[in-house]
Amino acid sequence: MRLAVIGHPIAHSLSPVLHEQWLRASGLFGRYEALDVTPDEIEDLFQQMRDGVWDGFNVTIPYKEAVIPYLDTLDVAAEAAGAVNTVYKRDGKLIGTNTDGAGLVAALDRWTDWTGHVLVIGAGGAARGIISALPTRDVTVTNRTMERAERLADAFGIEAQALTDVEIARYDVIIQTTSVGMDGVDSPRSLKGLRQNTVVCDIIYRPLVTPFLKEAAKADAKIVNGTAMFVGQGALAFEYWTGVRPDQLVGMKLIERLLEE
Repeated sequence: MRLAVIGHPIAHSLSPVLHEQWLRASGLFGRYEALDVTPDEIEDLFQQMRDGVWDGFNVTIPYKEAVIPYLDTLDVAAEAAGAVNTVYKRDGKLIGTNTDGAGLVAALDRWTDWTGHVLVIGAGGAARGIISALPTRDVTVTNRTMERAERLADAFGIEAQALTDVEIARYDVIIQTTSVGMDGVDSPRSLKGLRQNTVVCDIIYRPLVTPFLKEAAKADAKIVNGTAMFVGQGALAFEYWTGVRPDQLVGMKLIERLLEE
C-alpha cells in the first residue's frame, strides 16, 4: 500500500509519522510519504493513482480546491466543505472527501454530547468544514469580517455575530478555527465570562497550547488542542484507504510527544 500527503510546502508535515505508526500497528505492509508538488505536477500524480501507483492521498495547503478537477466525484462532506483533504479509490473512480470536520467532531464527542450552544470562531475553509459536520444547528459563527461570517451562516442556516458582540458565557462548546495564535502571542478575542467546564478547542497544534487555550485553562475549561482535529481527520482518511479504524488516542500521544520535543 502506498499513500502520501501532497502540498507545498510539506516538509513540516507530521502525517507520515502518524500514518506509518498506524500501518505498523494494523499489520499492514505499506508506506506513507510527504510529496512537495508543484501545480503542474498534480494532474500526473492523479493519473498515477488511476494506474495503481498510489492507493490514496491526503491533500493540504494550497491544493484542497485545486485537486477537484482531477477527481471523478466528491462526496457529501467535500461538497459541503467546498474542499478536499482526502482522495480514495472505489471501483476505479477517484473520490474526494473532507475528513476535517467529521474528524474533529468525532474527537470532541469525548467531551460533549452537543446538546448546548456552539460557537465557531472564523469563517474560512476550516470553519465551513467543521460546521458542515456538526451534529447540531445551535451554532453561532463569528469572524473579524462580519460579511464573511454572515455568508457562512446563510449557507448553513445558523446565526452570525460580530466578534466583539459575542457573549462568551452563552456557549457550551467554543471552536477556534483561525490562524490567530500560531505565533504563540495573539488570541482572536478575550474569553472573559467563560464558564467552568466549557469545551474550548483550538485547531492550531503549533504551539500545542495557544494563548487562547491558556486563557481557557485559567477558567477551568476543558481545553482541546489541535491534535484532536489533526489525528481525527487522519484516522478517518486511514479508514477510507484501509478499512481499518486506527487508535486515535495512541496517535494523539505520538503527535503531542513530537510537538513537545
